[in-house]
Amino acid sequence: MTKIVVIGAGMGGLATALFCARRGHTVTVLERDDRPKPDASADEDFRSWERAGVPHARQGHNFLGLSSRVMREEAPDVLDAVAARGAPRVPVPGAGEDENLLSRRLVYEGALRRIVDAEPGVEVYPGTSAEGLVTRGEAAGVPHVVGVRLPGGEEIAADLVVDAAGRRARSDRWLAEAGCRAAVETAQPCGFHYLTQHFRLREGESFPRSTVPIYAKLDYTKLVVFAADNGCFQVSMTVATGDPLRHRLREPGVYQRFLETVPLTVPWLERSTPMDEPHPMARLEDRWRRLVSGGVPVVAGYLLLGDAAMQTNPAFGRGVPLAFLQARRLAETVEAARADPAGFTVQFDEWAEQHLGVWFNAQLASSREQREHIEAGVRGEPVPPASSRVSRFLDALAVLSEEQPDIDAVQLQFFNMLMTPQALLSHPVAAPRVHDHLREHGDPAAPARGPDRAEFERLVTG
Repeated sequence: MTKIVVIGAGMGGLATALFCARRGHTVTVLERDDRPKPDASADEDFRSWERAGVPHARQGHNFLGLSSRVMREEAPDVLDAVAARGAPRVPVPGAGEDENLLSRRLVYEGALRRIVDAEPGVEVYPGTSAEGLVTRGEAAGVPHVVGVRLPGGEEIAADLVVDAAGRRARSDRWLAEAGCRAAVETAQPCGFHYLTQHFRLREGESFPRSTVPIYAKLDYTKLVVFAADNGCFQVSMTVATGDPLRHRLREPGVYQRFLETVPLTVPWLERSTPMDEPHPMARLEDRWRRLVSGGVPVVAGYLLLGDAAMQTNPAFGRGVPLAFLQARRLAETVEAARADPAGFTVQFDEWAEQHLGVWFNAQLASSREQREHIEAGVRGEPVPPASSRVSRFLDALAVLSEEQPDIDAVQLQFFNMLMTPQALLSHPVAAPRVHDHLREHGDPAAPARGPDRAEFERLVTG
């Protein structure tokens, strides 16, 4: 039995605690924010649960097929609990039992949190944050973390400390204070932010569609619709950091006036009423912090997980599946952390390189191209063609999927992370058709369906 301290009770931290406890380990979870009210409804969780530690808590979320697969295999009662709170379960075409769970982030997290709070072997300390790491000696020549220090000086001992504190994790400072070498970091600013508004269907109405993803690309933006629980949905817009009109979109009625001109969003708005005003999520980046350099760990007994380790552009919804994969791997192997804490750090990093690195590297290329695309559109310049092999493939796939249901199923399985980019590129059905299309048509692009930049400027300034 391993004693684990988890810092942060977000999606990754909660999954880690649950998966480990159900394998017989003991887990202490430290969470700076309060817990949700025990008897709160789904809407009350969304409106009233204060999650200052999760800046994207009220942004749109896609709970992809991969995240549902991991949770179904580890804790199917969680999926049942989220569905019982009004979240539709939508099968991924051609993917067997895999499904999307259409839920607002705080509704899903609230259901998961209540299950973790009641789980034997887990103790959650709400309103409690860690102040630093406790080290004792070395393991394999690097500082060995043996617990965490709380604000009042109290220490909690652990065989392993898992930092799942999200985008605001203080791991850099804590490692320096412990005398460790710095984490190895790959970081790329996205160059854009998101603007999100929530809506609810009127009584008797239904979603125009529920498969994931639901998006439209224009020259200067990308729009994503996130269908959710209890007739709610969110519409998010990618806004270039340097777009001179970015602030106008938050003026009363302006964002909705623009959405009413986009064919994708028109049928959604016609069936609904707004729940709030649009609100932004800024300072986005793709970042991977690693605790191994040149095959040598910088620390032992301490691990980064979820957004504390790997952040990705949230428009694709990959953060939760990546965190759940890490949580499961940790739970499966955590006993090794006691016998060889430094070796465990190296082994976990090697696993992440093999199984998560492909998604991170693909995200770097995608975010870079998305930035170039919308910045060119804002300047009124021709949008550059996709430069990466995966992006060119996906552009052609999107065109073919509009008339070929079997190709659309392949596209949906990829977006749900049920096949890797490499598997997509060699798919026996999709790859030959895509290559034929590329030979015949060159670099394809799905037609922009919505106002051009000049019309957009008129809409938001009029």
